Amino acid sequence: MLQFNDGGWEHRAYWGEDTIAFGQGDVPGHRRLGDLPKTGEWVRLEVEAKHVGLNAGAVLNGWAFSQFDGLCYWDHAGSVTQTPQDGGGFESQLAWEAYDKAQSTSTVPQPVRDAIKVEADKRNDDQKKQIRDYFLATIYPKSRETLGLLNKEVDDLTAQRKATDDAIPVSLVMADMPTERDTFVLIRGEYNKPGDKVVRGTPKVLPPMPEGVPVNRLGLAKWLVAPSHPLMSRVTVNRFWQQLFGRGIVKTAEDFGSQGEFPAHPELLDWMALDFQENGWDVKRLMKQMLMSATYRQSSKVNAEMAERDPENTLLAHGPRFRMDAELVRDNALAVAGLLSPRIGGKSVKPYQPEGVWEAVAFVGSNTNSYKRDDGEALYRRSMYTFWKRTSPPPSLMAFDAPSRENCVARRARTNTPLQALVLMNDEQYVEAARQLAKRMLTEGGSQAPERLSYGFRLVTAREPNEHEQAVLGAQLAAQLQHFQANLDSAKKLLAIGAVPRDESLDPAEHASYTLIGNLLLNLDETMTKE
Repeated sequence: MLQFNDGGWEHRAYWGEDTIAFGQGDVPGHRRLGDLPKTGEWVRLEVEAKHVGLNAGAVLNGWAFSQFDGLCYWDHAGSVTQTPQDGGGFESQLAWEAYDKAQSTSTVPQPVRDAIKVEADKRNDDQKKQIRDYFLATIYPKSRETLGLLNKEVDDLTAQRKATDDAIPVSLVMADMPTERDTFVLIRGEYNKPGDKVVRGTPKVLPPMPEGVPVNRLGLAKWLVAPSHPLMSRVTVNRFWQQLFGRGIVKTAEDFGSQGEFPAHPELLDWMALDFQENGWDVKRLMKQMLMSATYRQSSKVNAEMAERDPENTLLAHGPRFRMDAELVRDNALAVAGLLSPRIGGKSVKPYQPEGVWEAVAFVGSNTNSYKRDDGEALYRRSMYTFWKRTSPPPSLMAFDAPSRENCVARRARTNTPLQALVLMNDEQYVEAARQLAKRMLTEGGSQAPERLSYGFRLVTAREPNEHEQAVLGAQLAAQLQHFQANLDSAKKLLAIGAVPRDESLDPAEHASYTLIGNLLLNLDETMTKE
């Protein structure tokens, strides 16, 4: 009797009489395969694996040779299989190919499997090489270990190279078609009704393309900055003027055409545009020129007569006064709190934002289906680095009239709504900024409350508080300190808002009281107004 073990011994075959007491009946654990071999003759005995219950893929742990009385000699014993046992590989490439073809699923790469399915005499050189390389590297025992280590090293280096390549920013590059595509005027705008053929060119009302430049995007760029072009430098200068003064010399910065507003000071606009061109389009020089002008450095105070005669300060009779843009409101709060990161460049970041605002507008399977806030320095990068989802822009920036970016906006609206005050008083980013501003008042402002309050006021407004303002701040601080000393848990709860851990060395009641003073200072109209 031969017995085979695949975790159990119920796989047996015997010859001769049924005298060995293992199993009974005609079952896989007790198969009679014939009579005893003739005495004195060598006979090859074979057992079909499936006949004794060994299914495809079974792994043999061992076998046993049993006999009832007498003497028996064994020469060689072994198993013939197309399945590698105990992680071993195939010695024969042909046997491996036959085995893989019979499998419904396989870990072999699809291109190699496809090559195996092609008849051996019909394979091309590339298919033969694919099969041979894979067999030697991953299947054949005598080469698999050596080549496997080399392949692992190659895979590791390939992964490193991919990580390096992925970290390099990619920019799309356009190129002209070898042959220019024919373009036609479409009759009534219908694509299947072409009219007259047209070619590339600039509007006839404007100067022609400079001589010798290509009629493509590069040529268009050179035409825009050509000395004879009347718009580029004027539009650019007007945008920078609007940034500093709150209103462009041409109020409709987005429209310099006949539908736009006429320049308030056309000679000034002409002179600045020409000066900008003649000095190499130097933006730094232009900004310095405007910032140091007597016009910009005027006081922004306005009397009743001036406000009535020139409400938009078109005549530039006083210095600019307007609420900062949304991004600057946030950046200013982070800066006075000592939180703003000065690092320049890098990928977009995801700072504080209410939970669930993306899910409401996300498409199924979208890679922006949910918002996962960043940690560490990313929370305090400048607002220009904030990741922007056009269908769900950052709410705190939208409250201060930041555009949604679904359309290009050259001139922002400026509104004054209660929602802005609610953001400054309750948004996690601003509460944390107030908490850190309070820490600065306590650790940098001196040892007495008046000094600390004056220091905090000066940080956010760039001036000293007057007597009335100092008195209001002092009274508010005393009231808050009395409240938090009686409600220490409330103080600790307030100081836990934000990612930056609170300074344990500071008295929590005092720190929380100054936090609400910081919250008040950040909510001042003067704090978020440029004047």
